[in-house]
Amino acid sequence: MGVTEKNQTERIAELEHRLAEAEETLEAIRQGAIDAVVINGPTGEQVYALEGPDHPYRVLVEEMHQGTVTLDPDGLILYCNRQFAAMVKTPVEKVIGFRIHLFLTEDEEPAFSALIATAANGHSQGELNLLAGNDGLVPVLLSLNKLEMSGIENLCAVVTDLTEARRNEAIVKEEQLSRLILEQTAEPVIVIDACGKILRAGEAARRLAGSNVLFQDFSAAFQISDQEGSVTFSRLLSGVRSQRGWRSVEVTMNSRQGQAYALLLSASPLWSPGRELLGCVLTLTDITHRKLAEEELARQAAALAQSNSDLRQFAYSASHDLQEPLRHLAIYTELLQQKYEGKLDLEADQFIQRTIEAAHRMECLLKDLLSYTHAADSPQGAAASADANAVLAKVLGTFEQRIAREHAIITSDPLPALRVHEVHLSQLFQNLISNSFKYHGNAPLKLHIGADHAEDGTWRLSVEDNGIGIDSRYHQQVFGLFKRLHGSSRYTGNGIGLAICQKIVQRYGGKIWVESTTGEGSIFRFTLPGEDSPYAKA
Repeated sequence: MGVTEKNQTERIAELEHRLAEAEETLEAIRQGAIDAVVINGPTGEQVYALEGPDHPYRVLVEEMHQGTVTLDPDGLILYCNRQFAAMVKTPVEKVIGFRIHLFLTEDEEPAFSALIATAANGHSQGELNLLAGNDGLVPVLLSLNKLEMSGIENLCAVVTDLTEARRNEAIVKEEQLSRLILEQTAEPVIVIDACGKILRAGEAARRLAGSNVLFQDFSAAFQISDQEGSVTFSRLLSGVRSQRGWRSVEVTMNSRQGQAYALLLSASPLWSPGRELLGCVLTLTDITHRKLAEEELARQAAALAQSNSDLRQFAYSASHDLQEPLRHLAIYTELLQQKYEGKLDLEADQFIQRTIEAAHRMECLLKDLLSYTHAADSPQGAAASADANAVLAKVLGTFEQRIAREHAIITSDPLPALRVHEVHLSQLFQNLISNSFKYHGNAPLKLHIGADHAEDGTWRLSVEDNGIGIDSRYHQQVFGLFKRLHGSSRYTGNGIGLAICQKIVQRYGGKIWVESTTGEGSIFRFTLPGEDSPYAKA
């Protein structure tokens, strides 16, 4: 064969080979098996991209909002789109070729395995959390479908990000909760925008207004006024904007039905994150019944004060006016006794003596009643400081002869300065010491006056004796008016001294009590305000 024939034969063989390659390429293009071809041209090899039958699907998968993942039976990620990679905050090249378990927490492994097992039958779906970035979690809805590729069964997963949906659900739940709270709260609550329109109003607020007030002007729906005049929305807004606020302001309101209410108004501003005033929230507490009760109580207190004043005036007048005829009765009976004693029979002398004694007891009783009437009333005005040591010394001076006659021993601690009227403190010491002398028994009286300081600035004083004592059953009774535990035949008195002491102590916000056991003496304790006491005002 010559050179020419050989060249022709080789040329024909090369053309046949290239034809076969071209036919295979065309068939692959038709089947969508390749995306591009390389062709030798005048300027060298050139790459031409081809759009096969599955090209639109690939574009769709890459551009869809859900994440897509192809997994082999062992959980190896064969493919993922950009959306899934963005969802887990990981580059695509660090997702493909890695196992899906890298993006699952230990808590989610059982749920994912259950989805895989169910998907073996064709399809499964469930919610779980994927790891995203630095241990962050993203909630997703995972849909798994069985996928066969080249005779191998794989899984195709469509992953939907639920973050926004969860956020919307939370917002809806929060809104529902806010509405529920607003509706069920017992207090009338109103939300007003910056234009004065009512955006929210609970059931209690609607009942107060007598109608549905939503989206109405506040000033028209609630006609409220205080001491300065009508409470308009502009006043409210001005108050909350200047941060003066409206806190527990008493107002009045007339409803559309003509009913008057007394309310306690509180207003708080609604600020946006940028400190823009969006409106305010009002709470209107109905205090109508409380105000009516306060007014009724004030009327009763005034009536009681007037009644007490009348009673005190009557007691003063009665005790004062009755003393004169009693004094005359005692004087003329004593004159009768002096002139006719021994000239009549013994029984007549006894009658005259008993009349004289009764007159003197009645006169003493009237004096004590007059002292009780004055105990809580005079002197008026703020009390000056009284030196208890000096007051006690004066009182003991009045008992000087009796102390010497009965060999009494009276001691005292250093006493404080008290914020009380001197006359009242003198009455306290006078009555308590006199009481100890009266009930000291057969042994000479031993008496001690003490004092100790309390944390609230008050002083607790005590008068302790060695007298006959008081049974615990009568510790309260002894402070009653005209209450006596013993007959007048053995112990004189009218049972009014301790009542006077209680009246004086109560005037200064204190209290008085007794600690005693029969046969073991008594300790009378009482509290009075000191110089630094909050109860220093009389």
